[in-house]
Amino acid sequence: MNNQHATIPSDRLSIISALIILNYAMMPFIYTAPTPLHFSLFGLIFDWRIKYADLLVLSAALFAAIGTYWLLYDHPNLNKGQIFIHLILPTLTAGAMSIPLNVISIGVAWWVVFAFGSILIILTLIAEYYSIDPHSSLFALARIILVPLAISLFLLLSISSRSAGYRLYLQVLLLGTLFSGIFTRLLALSGVHEKKKVILASTLLFVQALIACHYLPLRSVPFGMVLSGFVAFLTSLPFTQEPSKNILQTVRDAAWYALPFLAGALFFL
Repeated sequence: MNNQHATIPSDRLSIISALIILNYAMMPFIYTAPTPLHFSLFGLIFDWRIKYADLLVLSAALFAAIGTYWLLYDHPNLNKGQIFIHLILPTLTAGAMSIPLNVISIGVAWWVVFAFGSILIILTLIAEYYSIDPHSSLFALARIILVPLAISLFLLLSISSRSAGYRLYLQVLLLGTLFSGIFTRLLALSGVHEKKKVILASTLLFVQALIACHYLPLRSVPFGMVLSGFVAFLTSLPFTQEPSKNILQTVRDAAWYALPFLAGALFFL
């Protein structure tokens, strides 16, 4: 069966979307006293305060991961061995969009974020479904949705990590893992071979840039913009590679994608 004739199962999409949106809607109405969580691991001391609403962030991500698996599993062109790649962005999107809903008080801003997050998770699920087969007529549209979505998620979480004042090792762990997941997903949309080497090399370059930005006197927004610009550059390299181009031309074309973020960082300095 050709993927062009396959349509997304609307019943499954409705159930998955409803569960995630209901999870979002519950957040401002559930309040519990923070539960202290104190432990040490390899000499590092962790002292956290966990609220029940924080668990709803994890449940939103879990609903998205399981729901995406269920949505895609019966796709006629799906390679079952690569299904977990398609779970990365829906899981990150559902979890990331629930964070501001957990912080903002009920009001106009909360409802705007709620509506935006609900629409975004539905678009992500649809895009993942039609990104399975590169020969699909909707594959290009799916890629148009997934690429900026991934970079926007990274921008949101990098700004949040800087605002929270995380130490370097936590930023490397959080943002390094996030970059690796996003890069792995976007690389699957290109035709690059030897993907493991490319992912490893790109992650090492990103960690070096992260360490440099960590020690620069940047506020949260410029910090996120600079790092997101570097992420846009790294993720664009596989898409700008062509046999007719040399390395310098490929790097130059990928650098154009980073310029808006760097300009934004200068504006917010």
